[in-house]
Amino acid sequence: MNGKIVKESLRNFSEVLSFTYPAVGWYFSSEEIEDSFVFRKDKWVCMFMYLKMVMKKGKRIRYAGDSDGACTGPAENFGFTEVEDDGGVFIAETERFKKNLEISKAYTRESATLIHPPKDRYLYMEKLENIDDDHKIEVINVFPADFTNLTKLVGLSGYDRLANMDNVLTPFASGCQAVFTIPYHEKFQENPKSIIGLGDQLVRSFIPEDMVSFSVPSNRFVEMANNIEGSFLDKNFKNPTGF
Repeated sequence: MNGKIVKESLRNFSEVLSFTYPAVGWYFSSEEIEDSFVFRKDKWVCMFMYLKMVMKKGKRIRYAGDSDGACTGPAENFGFTEVEDDGGVFIAETERFKKNLEISKAYTRESATLIHPPKDRYLYMEKLENIDDDHKIEVINVFPADFTNLTKLVGLSGYDRLANMDNVLTPFASGCQAVFTIPYHEKFQENPKSIIGLGDQLVRSFIPEDMVSFSVPSNRFVEMANNIEGSFLDKNFKNPTGF
């Protein structure tokens, strides 16, 4: 979705919702854009160690196949490199997020089905307001200010849907899966779901305590923004029950 349209949709959201942190957008490019942060090779890091750099300094992060020696999660989960098969050991025995190896391996197999090949050589993560208007944005991450604002996004996610119970997912997922892999996968679905994320306990060590992500593919983001008028979020709506 065109960057200009996405930013207009964010402005519509900002009129009726509060966000604690700036929205982030993701886009592919064949260009090696100057002044982008690139992970150093052969030194493990987590991409969320650098989220403050994106939020406060306006820096963009570049992901590609050459970052697999550092930030391994995005390299694999964004489709740049093959997912390493360690027999489930890391998730089950190192992190203890799954009870046994069998369950851990099932998680890895399922995760692999959500990964799509990169559309171009590089994937960029950048504060939405800084992205060029002509970039095609794939995924949007917003960060609701509190639980009340989160529930408003949840409500709007089902506003135009016949189904009621699965319009929003809160999956067990790594941070990088939650903010890009899964919402990007939803882009290819008939009825894209919204994703609540950043519940990964490792990631929680690197981000503010009040930060939760709400992520959608860009086409759904624009669609939801267009649904604000006439909905319970409409600025001119006075609910007769008084809430």
